[in-house]
Amino acid sequence: MKGKKELDQRVLETIKSYGMLQQGEGVVAGVSGGADSVCLLAVLRKYREERKWTVTAVHVEHGLRGSAGMEDAAYVERLCREWEIPCYVEHIEVNELADRKGQSLEEAGRQARYEIFEKWRKRLGAGKIAVAHNENDQAETVLMNLVRGSGLQGLGGMQPVRGSIIRPLLTVSRQEIEEWLLQNHICWRTDATNLETDYTRNKLRLQALPWLEREINPEAVSHLARGAAHVQKAQRYLEKQAERLYEACVVREEVPGRLDILLSEFLAGEELMQEYVLRRAAARVLGGRGLKDYGENHIRQMQRLCRMDCGRRMDFPGGLQAVRQEKRLVLRITEKDRPAETGKKECCFLQGDGVYTFLGQKFRVKYRPAEEAPSCFQEKKYTKWLAYDTITDNICLRTRRTGDYLLVNDKGGRKKLKDYLIDQKVPREERDQIVLVAQGSHILWVTGYRISQGARVVGGEKRLLEIQMMVEGER
Repeated sequence: MKGKKELDQRVLETIKSYGMLQQGEGVVAGVSGGADSVCLLAVLRKYREERKWTVTAVHVEHGLRGSAGMEDAAYVERLCREWEIPCYVEHIEVNELADRKGQSLEEAGRQARYEIFEKWRKRLGAGKIAVAHNENDQAETVLMNLVRGSGLQGLGGMQPVRGSIIRPLLTVSRQEIEEWLLQNHICWRTDATNLETDYTRNKLRLQALPWLEREINPEAVSHLARGAAHVQKAQRYLEKQAERLYEACVVREEVPGRLDILLSEFLAGEELMQEYVLRRAAARVLGGRGLKDYGENHIRQMQRLCRMDCGRRMDFPGGLQAVRQEKRLVLRITEKDRPAETGKKECCFLQGDGVYTFLGQKFRVKYRPAEEAPSCFQEKKYTKWLAYDTITDNICLRTRRTGDYLLVNDKGGRKKLKDYLIDQKVPREERDQIVLVAQGSHILWVTGYRISQGARVVGGEKRLLEIQMMVEGER
């Protein structure tokens, strides 16, 4: 058994070793009133003067437990008054949230809590959010991920630090926490639902882990948590190695909600590196939807698709679709999950300098005299300089329409936009998603591709128009 009297020192060492909280930093602590969160708050309180931390407690009452839930909130408020810690209580209706979002009660409650914590963190100007997951929680998470088939990443469990979220109690067990609280005469509330077996995690907590400790190894929980820490170290190393493959094979977004992976470079990488690239690329396309519903089998399906015939496609959770093209694997959000956008959508007119947004993509626009322009124009894929003197009509951002054309040579030769996109092998279903810079039916710039010959800077212009498609990797 680890030294019970040293629990608070060990938690402080964890905070220091992971750089969780800097001297003088503000922290919002999520406090339910249970043993774990009360212990967390007590440790933060103990060292707040020494470390000059600004500690604030936030309690979320979920509307699930009637008077018991209200009593939890009242207890947290009383404790914070006694300890002279600012406390904010918020009441939500998790049943209603779960029904509206089509989520489980657990997922809806977790998401709402973190949104509230983040709101208060920003409002108070705090640097971090401290949550009270302990060693047992880590063991439960690892087991849950293992049986769900989440792969190596899931075996790493919860990260001690993830963005603004910190978990100072990951190295101490639930038993140690309760013993430390008793020794220091600190009371806590017990959530009766934690003793029920209706929820999957509670079944692991109340049945699976006790069986492992009783029948296999008394230190099973500790070993699972330590194993997760070792996996996290391996992950950090592998991610650094996989970064090289990612940079070599992933094409930056030309269309919002899409990434292209060059298959020649991708398939030359090690299988494990490929998995990391696919996970990161999928997470980027999904954005805030994240990879929560993704298991190892989903990533392996993407890997298999890379070796299938051109034109094959697969659908994945969150509206993600993977398409095998001639030399690429395309990851994108399917049309049914994308906000409705058609070729008939109203234009976004460019009426002076500024940043304009169309189809979720931002463009920076500058009108400038020719003498203020660079002496030579570096060829860039996402920044173009147009000869404004030749433009006689309003310019707008839009998607394609019937009759659109480009000028393709100095003699004024025209090419239908449709024919140009076919020549460039742009899949039919993607053509309506390409943002165009247009003057009437004349397409000045097919973003991500080329500009019209009729808009090129040839010298002698008095005014120029600079348009930058704001994507990562080009400034």
